[in-house]
Amino acid sequence: MATETVLVGSISHETNTFADGQTTRENFQNRREYFGEDVYKELRDTNTGVGGVIEITEEEEISLITSLAVSATPGATVAREAFEFYRDRLLSDIREYQDEIDGIILPLHGAMVVEGRDDGEGPLVSSIREIVGDDLPIVVTLDLHGNVTDELVDETDAIVAYETYPHVDMAATGRRGFEILIETIRGDCSPVMHIERPPLSPVTPTQNTQEGPMAELMEYARSIEERDKIVKVNVFPGFSRSDVPSMGFSVPVIADGDPAAAKAASRDLSEKVWEVREEFVGDFLKPPKAVTEAKEKAADISDDDGPVVLADVGDNPGGGGAANGTTILRELIKQEVTNAGMAIIRDPEVVEECIQTGVGNRVTVTLGGKTDDRHGEPIKDLDSYVKAITDGEFLNYGPKGTGTKNYLGRTVRLQCGTNDEIDVIVTENRHQPADTEIWRHVGVQPERFDILVVKSTNHYRADYEPRASHVIPVDSPGLAAMNPRQFDHQNVHHPIYPIDNLSAEDYPDW
Repeated sequence: MATETVLVGSISHETNTFADGQTTRENFQNRREYFGEDVYKELRDTNTGVGGVIEITEEEEISLITSLAVSATPGATVAREAFEFYRDRLLSDIREYQDEIDGIILPLHGAMVVEGRDDGEGPLVSSIREIVGDDLPIVVTLDLHGNVTDELVDETDAIVAYETYPHVDMAATGRRGFEILIETIRGDCSPVMHIERPPLSPVTPTQNTQEGPMAELMEYARSIEERDKIVKVNVFPGFSRSDVPSMGFSVPVIADGDPAAAKAASRDLSEKVWEVREEFVGDFLKPPKAVTEAKEKAADISDDDGPVVLADVGDNPGGGGAANGTTILRELIKQEVTNAGMAIIRDPEVVEECIQTGVGNRVTVTLGGKTDDRHGEPIKDLDSYVKAITDGEFLNYGPKGTGTKNYLGRTVRLQCGTNDEIDVIVTENRHQPADTEIWRHVGVQPERFDILVVKSTNHYRADYEPRASHVIPVDSPGLAAMNPRQFDHQNVHHPIYPIDNLSAEDYPDW
């Protein structure tokens, strides 16, 4: 018999403030918008934060009230109207069930920026506090790319972040956050938090937690958690494509009733972050050399070795990229690459042209590069063959977001280049192609290609790297460009490395 009642609500967006326009409710609807019982129905048994919460409530027979779960592909600032619609829906549910609930868990993102505000999550939790008061426990789970504000730390009992990038532990993070919430409700834990902010904004591919400095820091964080009173050590490299004061590395630590222990742990890890700061800056190949290297590597592999995977980092829609960048595709065509695939190019105009032309026919199109001047020029007069048309809907079967639904809008598999041997997935909606099922849903096995291009920074590694002979992150242009120096940050707290020149002596002296 249920002994506790918990409400769950999720409003998630990673905001790229350098992107034009706004993220509207329609953008959320194109990715994920579930209310009430549909939250349970759609996210049960999925590798999501809400999925992890549902899983543990079923195991422990805890009563769960599902309010909403909404998420939009990373992009421009969230329109105030959309934010307030979802916030008010969540607040309405909290008011309705206020007398029944013992705690609230909120799987959020941590880098949401709302029209007219520098932060989305902090004000959201503050508005909840105004209703429930200070005594009701609230736990928030976040993407490790959150730009964590003081307001969020102050208004939340505990913050729990993903420990992996690619994010394959989203459900596990939901579970851990829920465990802390239940321990707090039952009086078994009295969480207190302390946050430090080492002045660092890492180049994005170096944030891969499978190797390099992030792997080292995550291992150190886990060792700190073995200390007495330490509950959770969070490691946030932050999200550099947001020009907000909280942008950058942060280390919020939870301790059980011991503020001094939380502070010491946060400072210890922050000092470690600063020690390895130079490892977070790397040199990566530009598109011409990356394609050349991919061709050379592909020529030396056997059919069983798997494709060479090029990561089009700068145009990653998972970081707010337009998903219509042409720089790598242009190089594939120029260098006469064969047996290659690219996912994706978002170009609704071309999708419509191909649908009107029909499967099995040739079409001449102007592809990509139509959103802005950051992602390369459109490829004009591209002679192509329409191989397949789909509704763009499929499930993730890989380790990231397992079981969740994807909505690309109408989608075309277009063949172009030398002998039509470059397959391009052209879509109506922006979408990070982190799951290899995107290829199967258009009728091709990704393993058959010699070279695959995916618009992704690190998430592709979860499902593509085990199948690949080589992976090559590409320093391509775009709204998701890997180096934070490529953005004109006006509102961050300077100095911050490597945007600014800092030495060891510039780190805060405690």
